[in-house]
Amino acid sequence: MARHPDLDGDPSNRTGLFAGAAVGLVICAVVGALGGYLLAGGGDPEPPFDAGRTTPTVEATEQSPRSTPSRTPSRRPSSTPPPIGQMILPDLVGKDFQRAREELRGLGLGVQFVFGSAGDDPSVASTNPRGGTAVKRGITVRVTVVGAAPEVVVPALAGESCKQAARRLVDDGLYPNYPTGERGEVRDQEPPGGTVLRWNDRVRLYCSDGPVSGATPTP
Repeated sequence: MARHPDLDGDPSNRTGLFAGAAVGLVICAVVGALGGYLLAGGGDPEPPFDAGRTTPTVEATEQSPRSTPSRTPSRRPSSTPPPIGQMILPDLVGKDFQRAREELRGLGLGVQFVFGSAGDDPSVASTNPRGGTAVKRGITVRVTVVGAAPEVVVPALAGESCKQAARRLVDDGLYPNYPTGERGEVRDQEPPGGTVLRWNDRVRLYCSDGPVSGATPTP
């Protein structure tokens, strides 16, 4: 067998060689132990998942509900529409009775006035039906006036058609009456034109669509 030259030489060389080998074995053992420790999870322990983190506040992650006052929309008084074919009667109290009549006639309603016993206050005291009531077109509204019936001068109507004369009387606040019918022209009237009456008084219209006789109509 061939022998290592250093082993056959000086004994001090052999001693140094053995010492170096021993040191190398120690270093290898230490390195191997350290590597195995690291592979086995040695070293500094892993920090927990939340180490070094700051717990987020509620305000940062979600909005807390704000306590805002509830706003309830103000309700306006509901106006119920009238039934089909009807209308809401306007409130006429306090208005001049002649303006009230124009308003009612514009709505296609008839008017009947009831005047007070004294005074000249032309304002409306009440109506029947009352304002705000659903009514049908064509009905007659009874209007009560505070003061007494005002004076009115009777127009001269002879020669006019009976219907036209009747409309003029109604516009002036008088009631026409037809003793001989409503057809033809006005042959005579009673009282005559120029007479002073009061609202709601009646005027007779003697109408005829035939030749005028010489006889004087009997009231």
